[in-house]
Amino acid sequence: MTPSSPTRVGADMTLSSSGAGAGIEPPPPPLAGLEVHGLTAAYGRLQVLKGIDVSVAPGELVAVIGSNGAGKTTLLRAVSGLLRPTGGTVMLGGSDVTSLGAEQIARRGLSHVPENRLVFPSLTVDDNLELGGWTRRRDGQHARRRAEALELFPRLGDRINLPAGALSGGEQQMLAMARALMAEPSVVVLDEPSLGLAPKVIGEIIAALGALRDTKGLAVLLVEQNIRAAFSVADRVLVMERGSVVVTGTPDELADDERVRSAYLGAGTTSSGAVSRRSAPGPA
Repeated sequence: MTPSSPTRVGADMTLSSSGAGAGIEPPPPPLAGLEVHGLTAAYGRLQVLKGIDVSVAPGELVAVIGSNGAGKTTLLRAVSGLLRPTGGTVMLGGSDVTSLGAEQIARRGLSHVPENRLVFPSLTVDDNLELGGWTRRRDGQHARRRAEALELFPRLGDRINLPAGALSGGEQQMLAMARALMAEPSVVVLDEPSLGLAPKVIGEIIAALGALRDTKGLAVLLVEQNIRAAFSVADRVLVMERGSVVVTGTPDELADDERVRSAYLGAGTTSSGAVSRRSAPGPA
């Protein structure tokens, strides 16, 4: 299920943060967690989510796995305001954001990195980063956020003036993640960031996700089809089937679950640490 395309940059939208009468943006909110209770969502008459409960604390990474059509992408779209839930609640830092749109939720500290990256291919890497921080363009912290993003993804610094469309798939994924960080989020949700990438690049992406959790203290909700990569970095894992969460636990606990092993890890997988957080990520 493919997320909707990003809004086009209007002709009157400039990249300059200066301007007469420009107001002062509020400071970023304190680090907040994500709480989802009884969430339901539908496309027309097709019910996709059926009472989902998810919690992600600051400094925690929760992975969501499941087969195609399980509702994983729909969960992220409903959480981030791209799809209006039909029931349940989405709480961000203790505030109810269920009825808010995507832009309002983003301003409150949630960044969504969609499937297929959706960078602006004709704009430079630097311009993509600047657009990512558009909601905080007047707070005087752009240079710091840019430096932090480039420290996390050094490759982008070497390509800062190239058009995003000239980057490799892995570099575009790094740019999509770096762009999301420019909004100074406390919660980041990502939809299959390893899709179509080489194992070495997947390792870099997974390491960056761990850094977001461990050094920046962000709450990270990761939808991922590469099960070994997800298990190598997650604190907890949720398994979705047909719009519901059917199993939840730590990577080690799920590696010992025969249903999860047979469905997602291969019949020959054992619980000897092959898919624990100590494992190196690789192809699923």
